[in-house]
Amino acid sequence: MTYNIRLAGVGGQGIITAGTIISEAAKRSGQKVIMSEIHGLSQRGGSVTVDVRIGDCYGSIIPQNSCDLVIGLELMETFRAIESLGNVGTALMSTEKINPISLSMHRKEYPCFEDLMEKYSMGTKIYPVEAGEIAMEAGSSKAVNIVMIGVALGFNLFPMNTSEVVHVLKDTFPEKKLSINMKALELGIAWSGRMKTHVHENSTVPNRNS
Repeated sequence: MTYNIRLAGVGGQGIITAGTIISEAAKRSGQKVIMSEIHGLSQRGGSVTVDVRIGDCYGSIIPQNSCDLVIGLELMETFRAIESLGNVGTALMSTEKINPISLSMHRKEYPCFEDLMEKYSMGTKIYPVEAGEIAMEAGSSKAVNIVMIGVALGFNLFPMNTSEVVHVLKDTFPEKKLSINMKALELGIAWSGRMKTHVHENSTVPNRNS
């Protein structure tokens, strides 16, 4: 069995760091992992996607209609990931907006959030997260990626435990940054706990550990 996760955002948001943390945590749990990354127009500001495939898989790129979870750190890039993958089970989306280079080059306006939701939410459970605000509460706007990992853990959307992610965080960040990222993880998990009490009966978040 394979569990497929796509992370999407723009350069400078820590997409690759987030993918590496998820991959290493899955390895700690004894699972096979393949991770691949795709860079867009430039390292900072261009589209970046990371595919993490956990379990028995033979290719590094998630096939069409085979994604279980999208974690988006930027609004429009999340919707692009959903579109490119087709039948996505669940999408966790930071509501941060970073004007992509592709829009600036063609002098286009950022799409309306409501229009994007109407277009892409059919068949996909999409959960918008004010991850930027949560990251600032943790102590750094750069901690959005860890907030979103916490949100996924809180919804039980990873095939590994929080303790394994914590171990990887301790191995990844120096002491000065560790406390901020640990707080970001905790706040993301807490956000999910509050959200689950308000989720409509028909939009129940699947439990990957059940």
